[in-house]
Amino acid sequence: MLQRSAGNPPLAVQQGLDPHDAYMRLLCWTLAGYAVLGKGFAYLGVAPLFIGEIALGLGLCVFFRSGCRLAMLATVPGLLVATLFALVMTEAIAFVPVYGIDAIRDSVILLYALFAFIVIALILEKPGRLHWTLRAYGRFAWLYGMIGGVVFNLTAYLATYVYDSELYFPGTNIEMPNVRAGEAAVHLSGAAVFMLLGFRRVPLLWAMLLFVNIVMVSVSRGAMLSCLVPVCLAAVLGGQMRRFIPVLLFAAGLLAVMYAIGLEVPQSDKPDQRNIGPAQMLENFGSILGTSDATNLDGTKTWRLRWWESIVNYTFNGPYFWTGKGYGMALGETDGIVGAEMDTPILRSPHNIHMTMLARSGVPGLAVWMLVQVAWFTALMNAQVVARRRGETQWANLFLWVACYGLAILIDSSFDVAIEGPMVGIWYWSLFGFGIASIMVYRACLATVGVVPLLHLPASSKPHRYDGP
Repeated sequence: MLQRSAGNPPLAVQQGLDPHDAYMRLLCWTLAGYAVLGKGFAYLGVAPLFIGEIALGLGLCVFFRSGCRLAMLATVPGLLVATLFALVMTEAIAFVPVYGIDAIRDSVILLYALFAFIVIALILEKPGRLHWTLRAYGRFAWLYGMIGGVVFNLTAYLATYVYDSELYFPGTNIEMPNVRAGEAAVHLSGAAVFMLLGFRRVPLLWAMLLFVNIVMVSVSRGAMLSCLVPVCLAAVLGGQMRRFIPVLLFAAGLLAVMYAIGLEVPQSDKPDQRNIGPAQMLENFGSILGTSDATNLDGTKTWRLRWWESIVNYTFNGPYFWTGKGYGMALGETDGIVGAEMDTPILRSPHNIHMTMLARSGVPGLAVWMLVQVAWFTALMNAQVVARRRGETQWANLFLWVACYGLAILIDSSFDVAIEGPMVGIWYWSLFGFGIASIMVYRACLATVGVVPLLHLPASSKPHRYDGP
C-alpha cells in the first residue's frame, strides 16, 4: 500500500513534478485561496464547474491512478466515512427528480468527503508528500497568522461600503475577500497550534500580531470558541503550558486594559453591528453561558435554539426518525423558519452541522455522523499517546495539530454554515484524510522498521531529506 522505489525520490527532494505532485500543489493553492479570499474565491470558474468542482474532478482522476484506491477502507474512520457517504448520496440522488441540482448541492456535506480519500491516496502513494505538505502549510500559517483578522474585517468593510459596485480583482471574476469570522478563526487557530507545538519558529512580533488578529475575529461566539478551545487543548495535551501561560497572562492583561479604557473598533455604521474589542468578547461568553443584554447575540441564539428544538421534535419524536426530510429543500422554509429577522432570506441549513445531518438524514444519519467524528478523533489521540510514550514528539504533535484543527472547524460548524460549503468543507475533509494518512504512515513505519523518521525542522534550520518508507 505504501509505495516508494529507490529510483523515485520523495517530493521534498525531487527536481521535477509528476502529475500527482502537481495536483498536490494545486490542492494546497486551492485551500489557501479559500482561506484568504473565502466565498469570492469559491466562484472562480464557470457554473456549474467552479474551482472546488474542478479540483474534485482532477483529484478523482489522481485517486483512480494512484493504486491506493482501497486505502480509504483500511481504517475504522475511513470505513465509516465511506458508509455515511453512500447513505447521504443515495438519499440525495432519490431527491434529484423533485429538487434537481439543489439535492446535489445539499449533499456536499458528504460529497466533499471525496477529498479525504484523494488525500489518503496521494500520501500513501508517496509518503514524502506528508513532509512537503507540512512545510507548505508552515509558510501559509506564518502569513495567515498576520492577516487572518484583517481579511475578515476587510470583508465587513467592503460589504458595507463597496460591494454594491461589484468590485473584482483585475482581469478575473474573483470578488474581493469575502471571509466569515468563523472561517478566519479556524485558520488562525490552526496556525496558532502549529506554531505553539514547535513546527516553525516565529518571533514575538508574530505572536503579538496573531493575538491582535484573534481579537479581530472574536466578534461571534463560534469564532471566539474556534480559536480559544483548540489552542488551550493543544497547550495542555502538547505539554506547552510553560510557554502558553505567560502569553495567556499577557493577553488577559492587555484585554483588561483595553476594557478599562473602553477601546472598541466598530466594523461599520450599522446600528446592530458588533464591535471589535474585549467588551464584545465578554458579551459572547455571557451569551454562551446564559443570556446576554446584547440583542444581536441573544436574539440569534433564541431563533437557533427554537429551530434546533423543532428538528429534534420531528426526528426523534416525529415522522422523520429514520429518513429525515432529505436533500434539496430549504430547511428554513419547510421548518417555518425565516431567520434571525423577518426580512432575511430563507435559510437552507440550521447553522449547526449536527442538526443539518439530523434534519436531512434522520437519527441513523446523525448516529453515523457522530461515529465518524468519534472514530477520527479517537484514532488521532490514540496515535498521539503512542508517539508521546515512544518519545516521538514531532509525530505526537502532528496528530494533535490535525485533531485541534479539525476541532476548530467542528466548533465553527456548530454555530454557522461551514462544512456545508466549499470554503470550510474542502478544508475539513482534506484534513480528515491527512490525519488518516498520517496515522497509516506512522503505523507502517513501526510495523516495518520499528522507528519513524523526523517529520519537519523549524524554518530556521536547514532542510533535510525525508527518509520515510
